[in-house]
Parts: sequence; structure tokens; C-alpha cells
Amino acid sequence: MYADLIQLIQQSRVAFPKHGQGVPQATIDAAERTLGFPLPSSYKWWLLHYGGGQIGGDIVYGLDIDGEGRPDIVELAQANAEQGLDVPNRLVCYIGNEESFAFNTERLSADGEYEVLLHDHDADEETPYADNFGEFLLRRIGEVYGG
Repeated sequence: MYADLIQLIQQSRVAFPKHGQGVPQATIDAAERTLGFPLPSSYKWWLLHYGGGQIGGDIVYGLDIDGEGRPDIVELAQANAEQGLDVPNRLVCYIGNEESFAFNTERLSADGEYEVLLHDHDADEETPYADNFGEFLLRRIGEVYGG
């Protein structure tokens, strides 16, 4: 899956940092301690290799390093909690104009993954979208860029 994902990212116009310019493992470890639960395996792979970015202008939340100003999933979770916008067992990882996507943190699979759920803002409905973050990226990039 990762080789296909790297190739798709390189061939599309996805606004991710260059492969290999992600965040350090220590930053991921600190995020997991702050959140109080593990991040999914494929998301951690993406953080290590890319760190954050955008798909079609929509933010894919990563982790900020040393206050560089990258959209940070931990800061988003904390802001949502402070504003009463958090939903139990959900960690928002992507925000678009019409929809957002979140990890279903209620169930961690045997291979360390969370299902990714689509939340339609207009209908206020939530539906399964991908079995893991890697599949989410493959599908979303394909939908947005026609790949």
C-alpha cells in the first residue's frame, strides 16, 4: 500500500511536503501521550514521511514541529474540546468545506488501525469511508484529482 501511496502522491498535485520531510518519532510519541491513545499505524507512517498537507485545498491535519505553524491534529482536538465541538471516540484528521473525516477511536484493529469516517456537514450524517488512513488517502486523492 505504501509504495502505491508514494507513487500517487508524487504523480498528483497533492500539497504535501516532499517525501521524507515528515515529523520525528518523538513528536508522534508526544502527541499520543497528550491525546491519551495511540494514533493509527498508517497515519504514523504518513506523519513520519510527510507530516501534514492539503488535498485540493482541504487540510489534512498532521503535527506541528517547533511552532512552524503546520495544522496540528492535537491542537485541533484540544480546540474542539474547549469549544464543545468534540465528539466522543472521534479524532478529526481532515476538514473540507462540505465534509470532514475522523478516526473512529472506539475500535483499534489488530494491526493498529482506526476506521476513517466521513461526516457530511449538510446532512449531519456519518458514514464509513476507509478501513485505515492509508486507504483514506488513496481514495480521497483519487476522488479529488481523478487518479
